[in-house]
Amino acid sequence: MLDRPSWAPKHIDLDKPSSARIYNYLLGGACNAASDRAVARELLAITPEIRDMARVNRAFLRRVVPFLVHSGVRQFLDIGSGIPNVGNVHDVAQQLDPECRVVYVDNDPIAIAHSELLIQGNERAGTVTADFRDPDSILRSPT
Repeated sequence: MLDRPSWAPKHIDLDKPSSARIYNYLLGGACNAASDRAVARELLAITPEIRDMARVNRAFLRRVVPFLVHSGVRQFLDIGSGIPNVGNVHDVAQQLDPECRVVYVDNDPIAIAHSELLIQGNERAGTVTADFRDPDSILRSPT
């Protein structure tokens, strides 16, 4: 790799595809590498509607979070949050009620790093580096 993107920490192997970065690519984001785009193109060849599926998933988030806030929910745990894009949980929830608490959980270090930058200074939002397959580690986290 000739030039390393500014968003990529030096310790991350960009030649190894990441599900968070593949998802980012499918959503039109810029935080993905050639290895991620190659896998995404393979996925699109097999399942052409996968890009639409990613977009529908994001649209669902933008519908369900307001519904939950209006129903009285004030704490959100976004497991497998991925690399932040437009309309994240804390953006949507805290716009409706600034008291909402949001924790983003992912095992991808780039996803966590971007989430931390995005919520910097927001005392009602946090991150946990954990895998969704290990719910105990998520629930034990002090965040």
